[in-house]
Amino acid sequence: MTLPQILVSGPSNSGKTTLLEQLIPRLRACGLRVATLKHAHHGVELEPLGKDSWRHAQAGAEAVAIVSPSRTVWMLHTAQELSMHAAVERMEGWADLVLIEGFKHAPGIRILIEPGAGSRLAVREGGCHIGVPAWELTERELTQITEFCLAFAQEARMTTQAAVMTVKGL
Repeated sequence: MTLPQILVSGPSNSGKTTLLEQLIPRLRACGLRVATLKHAHHGVELEPLGKDSWRHAQAGAEAVAIVSPSRTVWMLHTAQELSMHAAVERMEGWADLVLIEGFKHAPGIRILIEPGAGSRLAVREGGCHIGVPAWELTERELTQITEFCLAFAQEARMTTQAAVMTVKGL
C-alpha cells in the first residue's frame, strides 16, 4: 500500500512551512494521522555538534535513534540520498497522509504556492494553486485547502481498500 501524498512546493519564502503548520492541526482535528517529509539540500544532524547522538554518528554508527517518552527520532546513514518514495514507504502504518515539502520536480498531486501568479486560490482535482504567500490565506481559503486534502486522502483510502478486496476476491 502506498500512502497518499501531497507535494507542497513554491519558491523560497513563499510560505510552504507556514502552510503546513496551518494544515497539519486542521487535518488532525478531522481524524487524519499526518506525516511530513522535507527535502533538505544540506546535511542534517540529530543534535547540535558535540552532543551524544552526533558523536555516535561521527563514530560511524549506521543508524542512530533518540528515544524519549513522547518522541523517537531515527537517523540512518545512507550512501546516497533516499528517494522520496523510499522515505514515504518507511512511514507506512504511522500516517494516513504525507505532506511533502520540497521535491519540486517530483510528479504527483501538488499544492503550488506562486505569489503573484494567477488567482489567490484555485482548487482542482489535480491539486491547488495559491497565488499569494501562504501567510495571506484567509480562514475560508485554508478550509478549502484542508477539504481538498481530506477528500484526496479519503479517495486514496477507498481506492486502496477496493484494490485489496479485488486481490482477495471479495
